Amino acid sequence: MNGTGMMPLTCPVFQCSGERCYQEEAHGNNTEPCHNATHCELYRFNSTSYTARCSSECGSSNTTEMCMTNSSVSMSLCTVECCSSPNCLSLNGTAYGDLPPTTTPAPTTTTTKAPPKNGKVCSTFTCHGEGCYKGKKSSAGCIVGFDYCEMKKTGPHFVAGCSKLCKTSGKPCVAGSAAPCYQECCPAMPKTSCLKLDGKVHFNRAWSVAPAPLLQLLTGAVLLGLNHALFFSVGSC
Repeated sequence: MNGTGMMPLTCPVFQCSGERCYQEEAHGNNTEPCHNATHCELYRFNSTSYTARCSSECGSSNTTEMCMTNSSVSMSLCTVECCSSPNCLSLNGTAYGDLPPTTTPAPTTTTTKAPPKNGKVCSTFTCHGEGCYKGKKSSAGCIVGFDYCEMKKTGPHFVAGCSKLCKTSGKPCVAGSAAPCYQECCPAMPKTSCLKLDGKVHFNRAWSVAPAPLLQLLTGAVLLGLNHALFFSVGSC
């Protein structure tokens, strides 16, 4: 229930890429009920990456960094909108300090369809502080092309959601990491998120089994080369 106790809270839930992509009409139709959340949030990672979700953090002035603060516009990692009634996001960032588009879109009469989903699910949230992700229940379906779940850290913020790939290189998180790092990344599955959210690093699990056979092969090749050299060395004595 929301703060009024009258209606269950539902929020738009989606991820999109592109300048002001959240203004596409189709995204506003992707709504889901919230569980243990009090607000709807439109969150901005940068000028071309956004996510809309249920949130328990954006209503707190101690943890929310709004994109527009005292007429100053934050360029990344900020909340574009935060509100506490069902489907309250206006998805129009102009009034909230979002950057204007570089070009004016031409008028069109075509209807934009929602991106197709791939049937896989990931935990989807933003939270602040070490261990804040433990016990998070919110999740969302992934769109086609986003076949992995990822949780990464930037500054004090942990961000989880669908990802196009598991990074094959990058810095795993340790306690107190200040630089950007990866806490978890795994192949997405249907029905439930593969993220463990247990405080341990589960990094590049999609690739963790690949190096072992290669290492064994290289070790065998080295030993074979040494035996070959030893044979000819003894034979020449």
